[in-house]
Amino acid sequence: MLRRGLLVAAVLAVAAAAWFGWSWRAAAQDDELTRARERDEVLSTASTALTALNTVDYRTVQFDYDRWLQVSTGQFGKDLATDREEHLKRTAETRTMATASVRQAALVELLPDTARLVAVLDVRIGINNEPPVPNRSRLSVELTRTDQGWKVSAVQAG
Repeated sequence: MLRRGLLVAAVLAVAAAAWFGWSWRAAAQDDELTRARERDEVLSTASTALTALNTVDYRTVQFDYDRWLQVSTGQFGKDLATDREEHLKRTAETRTMATASVRQAALVELLPDTARLVAVLDVRIGINNEPPVPNRSRLSVELTRTDQGWKVSAVQAG
């Protein structure tokens, strides 16, 4: 009787292991799971990039601007690169300090090489050593997949 009980337990353990193995493999290859991971990656990258693009300190403006160029691509990135010297000069002259945080972001469209999202940022801007003034920005953002990952290719206030 003991032998029969052990045999039944062994068969049930093998069946359970097989079912869990099959379930794990199916979940790992699930297209919806892959798409959800990609969506999360795009939202995370966009949040980091938008925070960087809306943060500047006149004392570290060259570093901040380099960060802007790192998170941007396409015509948007080219425009930032073209305006670099003017922006550095203006930021230093006005002693601009701005910090940003993404309040909300939602993906509107996710294609293999592009993504569109809307975002709301809380931005605090101070000029000429004045206390920072809070501001809320609503943005439409486009990201493009590059060899270095997702980068911001367009931003429009909305």
